[in-house]
Amino acid sequence: MSAQRVLMILTSHRLDCFRLCMDCLFSSDSLRHFDRVVLMLNGVVGRHLQYVQDLMASHPEVPWDTISGPRGKGAFVANLQNECVRRYPDSVYFKIDEDLFVSKGWAEKLTAAYEAFRNDPNLALVLPVIPNNGAGFHFLLNHYPDLAAEYKTMFPYPITPDFNGPIWIQPKLAEWMTRKFLNLESANRQLETGNREPFQRFAYRFSINCIVYDYRHWTELGRIPDEEEPAWTQWIPDHGKFCVLATDTLVHHYSFFVQQDWLDRSSLLEDLRLANLKTSVLSKWLPSFHLPRIVRIVQQIPRITKRRLIGE
Repeated sequence: MSAQRVLMILTSHRLDCFRLCMDCLFSSDSLRHFDRVVLMLNGVVGRHLQYVQDLMASHPEVPWDTISGPRGKGAFVANLQNECVRRYPDSVYFKIDEDLFVSKGWAEKLTAAYEAFRNDPNLALVLPVIPNNGAGFHFLLNHYPDLAAEYKTMFPYPITPDFNGPIWIQPKLAEWMTRKFLNLESANRQLETGNREPFQRFAYRFSINCIVYDYRHWTELGRIPDEEEPAWTQWIPDHGKFCVLATDTLVHHYSFFVQQDWLDRSSLLEDLRLANLKTSVLSKWLPSFHLPRIVRIVQQIPRITKRRLIGE
């Protein structure tokens, strides 16, 4: 691939997730795959901003750049990506969220999926399998019949790729699916074994937690729209384009906002770290219910109290 590769990492308010995201990127030796690593800072301040500055200073070998903007969704996120594309035109862009966790080989396999289709003028986006989103949820339950059978005994919901289907609405289901593939290296070995169709084409709205696109697609799109995900992914079928699911590549997305409070009361984030990063012998024997989880629970109390008092 002759075009330069640009990794965009969107981060806003979850320093705990962003730390794990970056730890996974370094542990998997992924950053060397990219010509530029752009941290898109969506209202990042305080300890979070200090961590960003310390991170870049401690890893001068990484070709860092930063783009900053005010905190917000929709146009605020779209503007960060559009500025990145303008700054680095004629590139291939890998965009991930701050709560996206990877293992060795993810970037290479997504690159291979992009290369397989890049000459097709209707190619829009390339994405991996993610247990906690509609497209990944649907693929995994169809790919593993035993898992689907277990799912049907535990949950009364349809198996659908809808972006706002049960995997988005039900945090208990999101945790269950994530834990089924907790160790990323093991999950990817499973997918690679006997997978004769590493790419699946589709065209429907989905969640863009981890995507690959090129400058041609961005130019045809005209710019990432202010509505970002809803308008972007609807533009694809409306204009006869398609996306590619790289079915040999699994990464983890921690949480949608509708799941966040429930999942934060679980030990899932800590368990993802333990399962995917080298840790001390002592940490493996510590109970999952420890300080970071307690802090997350305490931080929810004001929001929960407010909702109960004034019905918001």
